[in-house]
Order: sequence, then structure tokens, then C-alpha cells
Amino acid sequence: MGWEYLTCCVHSTAELIDAMTDSAREITYRTLRRVIGGDILDEWASNMKYDVGNERGRLRLKDDWHVTYHKSTYDSKPCYYIQHSGIEYIFTRS
Repeated sequence: MGWEYLTCCVHSTAELIDAMTDSAREITYRTLRRVIGGDILDEWASNMKYDVGNERGRLRLKDDWHVTYHKSTYDSKPCYYIQHSGIEYIFTRS
């Protein structure tokens, strides 16, 4: 059973997001990549217009100091999420 992108806070409820962020702990990019998988993370990063290869002049997700990574629970299920521009992007087990 792997990890997949589930939703973001914009498409969720305040109650679920508040509970998730209240119990979260910050992790590193490296930990997130190891746990959810490079392919999953690269797909998300590509959709967000980050460089996932060797594209010159584009920012890589791991180098964006505005982005943070977290481990928590969402709707009582283990999750990881990326906080990007004030929006939480949530990954859960498929």
C-alpha cells in the first residue's frame, strides 16, 4: 500500500485541517521523499511547476525555503503534508 495525494485544505473542512495542523510535527524534505516516494513527490512538484529534472532556471521543491513538510493525521488516518503558500497539500496511504 503506497502513498497518494489526497486533497488540500481548500477542498477540506476547517475541523479536519485544524486537527491535522494542531497535531503535526515538522519533518525534512528528505524524510518526506523517502516515506511517500520520489515518484509521488516528483509528480506533485511537477504539477506545481517545480523543476524535477535538470531544467535550468526553475526552482526545485527541495530548495524552496518557503515550503515546509509535516507528519500528522488527517481524518484519523496517518498523513504527510506539504505547506506551500499557506495551503496544506495532504498525502495519505492509498
